[in-house]
Amino acid sequence: MANKSNSAYMRCEKSVNELVMRLGNLQYEEINIIISNPDKSKKMPQTNPFLVQDFIKKAINRHQLIDNMRYTRQGKIQFTTKDPICAVQLLSLSKFMEIDVSTDVIWENISARFLVTDIPTTTPLEELATEIQDKNDCLVVELRRFVKLNSNKAISPVLITILGTTVPETIKLWFIRQRIQPFVDRPRQCNKCFVYTHGTRTCDKNNICFCCGGDHIGPCQQPAECVNCSGSHNAKSRSCPIYIQEQNILELKCHNHITIGEARRVFQQKNVKYTESVKTLPAVSNIEESLNAKFENLLKTINDRFERQMQLFADMLQKSMNCILQNFFKIFEQSVDPSLSPARKKKLLSKFNQITSTLYTWDAGGPNEAEQMSLS
Repeated sequence: MANKSNSAYMRCEKSVNELVMRLGNLQYEEINIIISNPDKSKKMPQTNPFLVQDFIKKAINRHQLIDNMRYTRQGKIQFTTKDPICAVQLLSLSKFMEIDVSTDVIWENISARFLVTDIPTTTPLEELATEIQDKNDCLVVELRRFVKLNSNKAISPVLITILGTTVPETIKLWFIRQRIQPFVDRPRQCNKCFVYTHGTRTCDKNNICFCCGGDHIGPCQQPAECVNCSGSHNAKSRSCPIYIQEQNILELKCHNHITIGEARRVFQQKNVKYTESVKTLPAVSNIEESLNAKFENLLKTINDRFERQMQLFADMLQKSMNCILQNFFKIFEQSVDPSLSPARKKKLLSKFNQITSTLYTWDAGGPNEAEQMSLS
């Protein structure tokens, strides 16, 4: 490791090509190589794809491992591959179709960042990097200490960038097993126009007031109005829907190890799908009416079926009673004393018929007259 700027920041002394070659033994999805004009004010020309392919085939002997090529909105060319050797060959280009170029790698796809807290501020970052690499199976690319200038704090958190996208749950430092925290950056906002899509250095707009969005000098006397969402708050408010959206995009970028542009596209696609789904759903009142109608139909079906079953049961019971009474009547008729007079027999049978008809009425819920009847 080498001290590049000050004690609060360090970067690995290995070259980009060496780091990319180390990816062969690590986990990652893809490697994105950026080819741009050394003059930042100029863009790469969009040449005939056939001519670009012809040049790449001659310059890169592992060209068949290139998965994709596209022109970015910043006027650069991005090549995507999964092969570290192919990526190094692309990084080694100094000319692209007779144009002087500079190359770089997008680190979000091949690295991971996490925070380690309570690191003594007296510990040199070079020593910390050596300790991490010796005690843990990882290669440190960059370290950044979060400490304010002229601060007297004895400890501070350190942001660590490692090669590869696998983040360990803990790391071992000085015989201590420490838990780590995934790091999600805060949305970066332009300090001139206060939008989130670019930085201050690349902004070509005039300075405006972050409170009202107007172009004036001195304290703002106007009502607060956000330049991003037109809400009644200033452009730096963390309750702004656009700020919250940018924070969600950065979380998506961190957890999936993708570029900010790719995270923005994925987030917008998810929102579009959600919006379309909401538009196709019926209103809540329609849902309630539909559920009530279905429930009423279900109750009606159940009641109809129950009534049919009860009617079938009543019919079966009536037939059974008729059969029992008929058999009982035959037995009773055969057991009547033959010495009785014809008039007496006729009266007795009439009484028995009256009792059986009363039983039918009683079973149907009519008046109970059977208890008042007698055979005498």
